[in-house]
Amino acid sequence: MNLQDIDLDNDPDIDEDEAGEDERPDTGKKSQVKTGRGTRAALIFFIVIAAVLLLFVGLLILTFMSGRYEVVKEDENGEFPIYTRTQVEEMLEEAGEDAEAAKNEAVENASSAAKAQGYAVGRNDLLDFIKTTLLSTNSSIETFRLIYPDYLVVVSNAAYHFLPINRELKLSTLVQDRINVLDSGEIQYTDEEGNVISHKGIDVSQFQGDIDWRRVKADGVEFAIIRSHYRGYGTGRLVEDTMIDKNLQGAYENGIKMGVYVFSQAITEAEAIEEADSAIAKLAPYGTGYPIVMDVERVAGKNPRMDELTPTERTDMILAFCKRVEDAGYKPMVYFNTEMGALYVENERLEDIPKWYAWYATSLYFPYKYDIWQYKDTGRVDGISGNVDMNIGLEPLW
Repeated sequence: MNLQDIDLDNDPDIDEDEAGEDERPDTGKKSQVKTGRGTRAALIFFIVIAAVLLLFVGLLILTFMSGRYEVVKEDENGEFPIYTRTQVEEMLEEAGEDAEAAKNEAVENASSAAKAQGYAVGRNDLLDFIKTTLLSTNSSIETFRLIYPDYLVVVSNAAYHFLPINRELKLSTLVQDRINVLDSGEIQYTDEEGNVISHKGIDVSQFQGDIDWRRVKADGVEFAIIRSHYRGYGTGRLVEDTMIDKNLQGAYENGIKMGVYVFSQAITEAEAIEEADSAIAKLAPYGTGYPIVMDVERVAGKNPRMDELTPTERTDMILAFCKRVEDAGYKPMVYFNTEMGALYVENERLEDIPKWYAWYATSLYFPYKYDIWQYKDTGRVDGISGNVDMNIGLEPLW
């Protein structure tokens, strides 16, 4: 049939609804097409919004990183102060410090009771220690010496002196546990295995009278330091010991190692050299190599001329004496006690001079190195009537 010949308006086989198809509700295939187009439009809109948000967040991050991000906080006046990132960091740091201080204060307050208790315990322990030490030693100076191990504590001229120990100087290497005290009161020094390594010695003058040196030798004496001269602490006159020749001869004949000492009151280098020359002359008949000692000490209860010297001047006297002795081929040495060694000489200038140290106790105290230890002035030795000074040699001097 030719479609041009059909009258659509009068064709009874065509329904009106079919003729108005474009005006029907969105159902079927055409409706689905329209719905798909709406979904795509919504998706595109969402993507655009998301992109804008991402761009905004990115800009915020960039400005924060560059320090241009601003923190806004309303103040009490309704205004909004502006802080840079640097200021915020400073405020955070300050807040952290305040928090730390608050924590420390809280800890301090919380521990105040514990501190008070600890102080009381420590105080009581210290008081008990002081009381026990005073009762056992009957000496305040010994008590102070135990309490202040880093100081030389010395009493001189009715005053206590606390002198820091100079640990750059040559220090004593003696060990307290190696001190062996015999029933007779004689002291020996041993090695780690308990073998005696010290040497028994004495020092004598005319006050010991006539000495039987053969019996002295038999009593185990290995060396003797014999006074050759003394200088008057008032007159300044140099005097020869009346027993020097006999004592030197007796010690030499019995195989006892010898040395001599001069009780010095030299106040000039010329006097110190005079003292050295006098001692050298006495030893000359027996050869060289013997120790010659400058005895430097204060005279108790007196006003000796040497006490007027400063530590520097006294050290000058010692060095002048020792140089003269060494130049003559003998071994120089200086004798002193704790007071003299701590207060009245300059130890740093005497580092290379052998030392003879007087300390009348069995406990070690003097921190600096010494070669002979005079530990008693009331010793007893066969062949000598009365008391005699006792010594131990710690270093080889002969």
